Formats: sequence, structure tokens, C-alpha cells
Amino acid sequence: MSPTKCVVGLVCLIIAFHTSSPVFAEASTTLKSYYSPILKLEVDNGYFLISTDSGIQWIQVKEPGKSLLQTLSVGDMIDIVVELRQASEPDEFEILSHNPPPDLPPLLKSWKLARSSSPCKIFDGQTCSQ
Repeated sequence: MSPTKCVVGLVCLIIAFHTSSPVFAEASTTLKSYYSPILKLEVDNGYFLISTDSGIQWIQVKEPGKSLLQTLSVGDMIDIVVELRQASEPDEFEILSHNPPPDLPPLLKSWKLARSSSPCKIFDGQTCSQ
């Protein structure tokens, strides 16, 4: 067997295996990061307001982070990672009426405080550290 036939056969084999490998869909969650001062805190409801390139944005915080919101202050500089979410797929009525369901506020995944008196400088979604 000539070297050329071996190379061609090897390339064909690689292409065959590559195209038959499973294709994974993109994850349904989209993560995004923001760096902003905290504009407003709604500690009891588990939300805080930040500024983004496209305007202002409420961020939802679930436990255990919700109980830590009380350590934050308006004006703290916060670097956050959030999960962007959609309420649901629009049903037929919403499509026909051109009224899609509103997006849910982004859900906090983690934070790092750049300028704050909070004892919780780094929150990884579960625990705090300084």
C-alpha cells in the first residue's frame, strides 16, 4: 500500500468519525457578567438594581445569597455573573397578538465586591469569603 493511499484512507477515517460524533446543543442557560455600582437594594424581595450598557437591570438573588444582601450597600461596586432567563416559550395566542412573555430578571450566580464595607467580598453562589 502506498503512503498516499494510507494518508487518504486516514483522512477519510477521521472525517467519518468526526461527522458521526454526537452534536450537543448549546446549553439552555446563558451566563453574562456585569460590573456596576448597586443603585438600589430590595433585600426583603431578593433583588438589587444595577446599571448596564443597555440601561438599568434588576438582579434576582435566591438563597443563600438572598440573606447576604443585607451586608451590601447602595453604591458598592459589584462584579457579578448572572444567568439570563426567559419566562417561557410564547404560546399561540402570544405569537398572534405579538405580545411575547416578559423575560425573567437575571439570576445571580456569583459576585465580587470591588469597593464595599461588606464582610462578604466574594460570593460563589453558596459561600462567602473575603
